[in-house]
Amino acid sequence: MDKLSYHVLKYIFVILLPISFFLGLIFGEVRLSISQILHPSGVYSIILFDIRLPTVISAMLIGVLISLSGAILQHLLKNPLVDPYISGTASGGAFGAVLTYFLLAFNLPFSWLIYFQPIVAFFTATLATLITVGIGRKGNVYAIVVGGVVVSYIFSSLTTILLVIFQQKYPQIPPLTFWLLGEISIIGWEDVIILFILTVVMLFLTIKFSRVIDLVAISDEISYTHNINPGKFRLFWLLLVSLVTAYIVSIAGIIGFVGIIVPHIARRIDGSMRGLSVYSPLIGSVIMEFSNIVSRGIFGTIIPITAITALIASPLIISILVRVNAGQGVES
Repeated sequence: MDKLSYHVLKYIFVILLPISFFLGLIFGEVRLSISQILHPSGVYSIILFDIRLPTVISAMLIGVLISLSGAILQHLLKNPLVDPYISGTASGGAFGAVLTYFLLAFNLPFSWLIYFQPIVAFFTATLATLITVGIGRKGNVYAIVVGGVVVSYIFSSLTTILLVIFQQKYPQIPPLTFWLLGEISIIGWEDVIILFILTVVMLFLTIKFSRVIDLVAISDEISYTHNINPGKFRLFWLLLVSLVTAYIVSIAGIIGFVGIIVPHIARRIDGSMRGLSVYSPLIGSVIMEFSNIVSRGIFGTIIPITAITALIASPLIISILVRVNAGQGVES
């Protein structure tokens, strides 16, 4: 596609945003008609306001956060294949969230775990990210990807082992596919409020520091001449991405590949961090919403979200790897 085509694409996504939102209200395990959405009553009112609306809004906000996180990581780490999923951040967060079920052994009420899960998930997500960055710091574009895959497998395996053990004793724990492949279903308005706050903070900081992010992405030496410590600056963003990812994982499990594909689409429209901070959220929210519509039963059964996003992302990832392997570089 040429540059003009990508500029047309951004208007297409602007149009698709309200369409995806409205379709998200219609489709689910219980399909709502337009009249039931416009004039809800009885059980349909409960479905719309207590289930469908929080889910639809959360899907869009999660799409914004994951897309921004992927754009930031790719920019700062100078790697086109990094996102919270590939870097191991999400798997580390899932391990921490599941690890909190150990607290049930101390007779902690199950409802209290929602307050501890994001905290523990944040520490394990940060640990996983730092391990991946440490592995790939002195390598090429493949090193951090391979390191992230290894870290993801390690934490995913540990998560699987813990879940198998816990689910035998605590059947109320969400199933394995929820944690490892993502599902936006157990969402309340409290989660929507927290996601909204995280989204506002993330957008504000990304736009405010967009020029600094561009500067650090160009050169560490240039950053120092502008009195910017690139190491500390990257660490701040790694911690913020870990925090955001940890919370998303704690309420929706691991959602992969959105953070890879969205920045690559947005970068064709505007490759600066300010441009990415505008177009990545737009594109990410639309892709996540349509993926969630498919996930929530449009084909008659619930499908994990990562299974859907992986199918969308695979051709793009293959094309990037082929270009890098051919020594042609990657556009940024």
